[in-house]
Amino acid sequence: MDHRVIGVLGASGGLGASTLAVALALRAARRRGVSACVDGDLWGGGLDVTACLEHLPGLRWGDLGEASGELDGAALLRALPCGDGVCVLAAGGEPPGPQVVRAVVPALSRICAVTVLDLGRAGLGVGDGGLLDCCTHLVLLAGTTARGLADGVAAAGHVGSSGGSVALVLRASRHDRVDPEEVAVHLDLPLAAVLPHDARAVVDADRGRAPGERAGGVLATVADRLLDWSEPADLRPLEASA
Repeated sequence: MDHRVIGVLGASGGLGASTLAVALALRAARRRGVSACVDGDLWGGGLDVTACLEHLPGLRWGDLGEASGELDGAALLRALPCGDGVCVLAAGGEPPGPQVVRAVVPALSRICAVTVLDLGRAGLGVGDGGLLDCCTHLVLLAGTTARGLADGVAAAGHVGSSGGSVALVLRASRHDRVDPEEVAVHLDLPLAAVLPHDARAVVDADRGRAPGERAGGVLATVADRLLDWSEPADLRPLEASA
């Protein structure tokens, strides 16, 4: 079985890295079976809210403080809140130490074909627990404002030395005059997709619909494209490899 760990990193805050991470996990679950989505912001509001699973019981990061040694990935997966084939390890309570954090992702990735890490904003605790080093593939989400592009340059320099494959997703607005391909050349990263604003994503969240659940929607389309990029050629759908 192919086992991938895809990290989603926002060059700036507010770009929707958490939303994209959940969408990736959901679309991956529909291709490869149960996937895991891990909250990289251990002090944040909780990725389970983004995934519309906050009402479900199950382990959060704060419940793993007493864990030690190698973790049982199957048991951990069963203990997480799950929906639509996605099991989420979200922030909540006092985070465990770095050794526990480093043990969680390998444990889950041994069980799941795809594990998605929401790494949050670049520079804000990205390296805590070694989550960045766990990634086989890394998606950098960057904006197109002057500040967004500057943040993108800084983040690209930070992730360029990582061991995994890195691709760029550009968060575009309706009135952008920026050429996405030129931005990719400037950041020296391959452009995987452009993610436009989608007002329906807010409506979906208010209705308890997880990101990426809407087939043919903007998030689902971009997530599918990223999965095509990360998959080995022999595992890609025929239409993606054509």
